[in-house]
Amino acid sequence: MVRNEVAAEIPGDKLSHAREAADRTGFDSLITPLVEPAYRLAFAMLRQKMAAEDAVQEATFKAWNKFASFRNERGGFRAWYLTIVANECRSLQRGRWWSVLRFDQVRPPQGSDESAITASDLRQTVAGLSRSDRLLLYLFYWLDLPLEEVAAVAGISTGAARARLYRAVGRLRLEFDPSKENPT
Repeated sequence: MVRNEVAAEIPGDKLSHAREAADRTGFDSLITPLVEPAYRLAFAMLRQKMAAEDAVQEATFKAWNKFASFRNERGGFRAWYLTIVANECRSLQRGRWWSVLRFDQVRPPQGSDESAITASDLRQTVAGLSRSDRLLLYLFYWLDLPLEEVAAVAGISTGAARARLYRAVGRLRLEFDPSKENPT
């Protein structure tokens, strides 16, 4: 994983200038480095390329409209924007729940080396977790966000994010090795 430190802390003068001017180039300079992480988050939550692109586009439009009301607190601009993306994904998930017919996925038979965990197994197991657990795991491990920003995007305290992340990882470990008891 590559640590994404772009736009974690935006200098006050750049943010102030962009907000005061509310011009396209100011907003573009802030949002451009965040589009890829936003798309990765949306794809992780929605699991569909087109839906993820739509969510990022709609979230960016909402961020543009609400840019003047942005207050630089609790995680900064990146956390604020990714929160909008996550909320847009949740809205899309709520709106389409009735139209999606889900079947339990059948795991392929294991080869001779049953102890090997493949990326496919991990993706499938993560997909079986709750939406909130998946969100925390993707933000922390896939987007490599600091715990404070994970908490800000999820809308919970840092302590709650740490505890939920610990429990989610414990559930994953238990899935791959049922002989180990989860200490939580």
